[in-house]
Amino acid sequence: MKNSLLLYIVFFLSVTSLMSAQDDDKITKMKISFFTDQLDLSTKEAQQFWPVYNHHNDKYDSLKENKWRGIVKRLKKVDELSEAEASKLLADYREYKRLRYEYREDFIKDLKGVITDKKIMQLKHAEYEFDKKLLDRYRSSDKKK
Repeated sequence: MKNSLLLYIVFFLSVTSLMSAQDDDKITKMKISFFTDQLDLSTKEAQQFWPVYNHHNDKYDSLKENKWRGIVKRLKKVDELSEAEASKLLADYREYKRLRYEYREDFIKDLKGVITDKKIMQLKHAEYEFDKKLLDRYRSSDKKK
């Protein structure tokens, strides 16, 4: 299960890194529309929600850029690592996972002041559905090539 999740994350990050800035803008607009619809956000909720969401999304992006990319790079060569290098990689991976958890807890705490607990869980579901939809779209466009 953890290996599947790790593979999914690596695949998703690879897919998103291949997209152009124009595609990123289009995806952002799709995400805003999808989340707003799925969460049934009022105008007031949306005005409070999106700054919180974007702030935490920026934190995740920074963490991905500063920590995750180096971990993935070393994971690709895991069979070539010495035991000491593997220990360092494992420590870095655990630190990354700890920070992700910490960031998620901070995100939830900030969201609780903006939307209900039910909408927080609907957001989690919407994130999953959006990612799935995006992957399906990528796969179908890849088959057309």
